[in-house]
Amino acid sequence: MWDTLMAPGPEVAARYRAEGWWRRETYLDDLAHWAQVRPDHPAVIGYQGRRLERTLTYAELATMVARFAGALAELGIGPGDVVVPYMPNRWFLTPLYLACCRLGAVAAPAQPLMGTREFGNVITTARAKVCVTVGEFNGVDYAARLAELGSQTLHRVVAGDAARSGAIDFDEFFVATPWEERGSVPARRDSPDDPSLLVFTSGTTGQPKGVVHSQNTIYAASRSLSVPFQLTADDVVSIPQSLTHVAGAMHAVFAPVTLGATCVMQDKTSDMELLLDLIGTHQITYIHAAPAFLGGLLEGQRANPRPHGSLRVASSSSAPIPPAMVAGVWELFGIPLYACWGMTETGGCTTTRPEDPPDWAAHSDGRPMPWMQARIDAEAGSEIGRLLIRGASLCLGYLNQPEAFAASLDDDGWFDTGDMARDDGRDGIRITGRRADLITRATGAKVSTSEMEAILARHPAISEIALIGYPDPAFPGAELVCAVIVADREPPSLQEVRDHLAAEGASTAYWPDRVKIVAALPKNPLGKVIRAELRQQIAAGQPVS
Repeated sequence: MWDTLMAPGPEVAARYRAEGWWRRETYLDDLAHWAQVRPDHPAVIGYQGRRLERTLTYAELATMVARFAGALAELGIGPGDVVVPYMPNRWFLTPLYLACCRLGAVAAPAQPLMGTREFGNVITTARAKVCVTVGEFNGVDYAARLAELGSQTLHRVVAGDAARSGAIDFDEFFVATPWEERGSVPARRDSPDDPSLLVFTSGTTGQPKGVVHSQNTIYAASRSLSVPFQLTADDVVSIPQSLTHVAGAMHAVFAPVTLGATCVMQDKTSDMELLLDLIGTHQITYIHAAPAFLGGLLEGQRANPRPHGSLRVASSSSAPIPPAMVAGVWELFGIPLYACWGMTETGGCTTTRPEDPPDWAAHSDGRPMPWMQARIDAEAGSEIGRLLIRGASLCLGYLNQPEAFAASLDDDGWFDTGDMARDDGRDGIRITGRRADLITRATGAKVSTSEMEAILARHPAISEIALIGYPDPAFPGAELVCAVIVADREPPSLQEVRDHLAAEGASTAYWPDRVKIVAALPKNPLGKVIRAELRQQIAAGQPVS
């Protein structure tokens, strides 16, 4: 299923290597180097709840990678096979990702916020052979959710009470069994250009797409923060977001291994009080957080100031950054806040820089990295246009959807991002919106209106439905979700709508915050809903009719 991808041609790949944007080494080479040079330096520090669960030095990380690779090989995993990590941020995520690299397998991470529907789509579309999850977390029974799939070809591995669901015990099979001592670990493959990471989009225009990255496109993407902010082996990185998301994986898993740096991870990603304590405990130097998490960090620091002298870089992405948040980071931590932009297909692509004005993150999404190009294709007389990008971190294509990927590329390799942007006045970009109807929450979660509307349309009381974003009063620039409903019987309440989505296995991140019952939806002559009209009325607090 990997033969339909569109990797750059030999000449382009050679140029990327000549520029140092791609390389012939792999992440296993990085790991071997640091395990030899800095064997006792912490690579991963993992917290379960507020308890330090485990610290892995680089020597221990190398051992665990070999051990996990042996476990996966025992389960039949080899080159091109897919392994799905479906879990919160736990210490074993990093060695699991790297064990896949060692076998030439492909990691297809599923974010813990995914409901049964989205998670099942990852398993099915990727033809996964192994899924590793936890027992219960935050009130969700992940082991039961995995068991519900009923696949006879999928090895189910659970960290926790595995026996309860008849799964393989992760701690026993992966952690405690010294596969590396049994000579059963296959020799690693040097394959920096082969498929390595499969990440699914949020599905804003229909069924989510499976975006395929190689180690080289990951390498280019992961340097989008480490290079401009001059991160080194002495840095301690923490990203209070899911490390099964493309940004979390690239910047908190792969980038630290390249640098020989330390990653501090916490499974309770919303616990900003814990993160504030960890800054002082582990001398964290770099934090990247979506505005929703960053807002909690500022609130906690303002209420109860904690030592933060080690912190030298803070950045944010995934949603618009309010000016007050930029000012708050400067006030409470004494450092600028940097804005970044990227997408699943590219990883990090642009960022504001230290040489920019301190408040520039409130006005710009930054300049492209040297290995990426951005172009705004605007009509005459307009400063806003389609945002096109190309370069070394662009993915290899969409899994089993070569036509969809080819349709987004022109003959010169420019990829249509689907975003609209304008020039920021300093050779960078400012995202102004998305052509497709997209609702972006403060957490960075992208709500797929088309897919959620299709699910809600199956509710027996709903005749027509439109999901509309409206301003989130707590996070200017971000949105909440209103379900505008035409009912053909007793209108459903907000709770009934949410119960329906829960029964369908839809992610809670996509659930509406408000329900508005109307007699009819405004439509154009072609029968399409006039969303702009609904959006203006809802945002202004006007009656919808």
